[in-house]
Amino acid sequence: MGATGREIVDLDVSALLTDLRRAYLMELQTFYSYWLTAIVAEGWHGHELAEEFKKEALEELGHAERLATRMLELGGDPVVDPGDWAAGAGGPWTAPRRDRSDADGMVTDQIRGEAAAIRHYSAIAKMVLGKDPVTYHLVAGLLADEVGHEEHLENLVAGRHGATRGGQRAKRGGRPAKRGAKRASRR
Repeated sequence: MGATGREIVDLDVSALLTDLRRAYLMELQTFYSYWLTAIVAEGWHGHELAEEFKKEALEELGHAERLATRMLELGGDPVVDPGDWAAGAGGPWTAPRRDRSDADGMVTDQIRGEAAAIRHYSAIAKMVLGKDPVTYHLVAGLLADEVGHEEHLENLVAGRHGATRGGQRAKRGGRPAKRGAKRASRR
């Protein structure tokens, strides 16, 4: 990012970099948690989750990459020893469950991680609103992704138990049926 790009940031860049670094480390931890859980999950439902969690892991890694890029643009450094991830992220990573066949538990663990990310991105968005449009745009997009991840995971659990979330019947695979999808398929 050039001089003018940095000049338009109307807040303490050091404090912003601290928050972006925390988000970056949370994303790396979440990537690792999803990825490792996908590898070790057992049983029928574990195999179903493996594919879901592999996709989620790649999305989280993409989030980390976008945050690292923004940190560099602001003059920060994304290089962190993996041994320091937990301290920098503000909490421990979510290890796979000891019971590798506990699909509901594995999903519930990941929902907690998504909720923490939602709260953190919401705080950053409020901090940079009107003060750093580039970071705001980035963080608002990441926040929307995390809200979607949380809903998707909640639907996975609800769908396994025949429940509904958000007024929509969860369908196989956990994603809610799109409104009007039935009508559109009749055309």
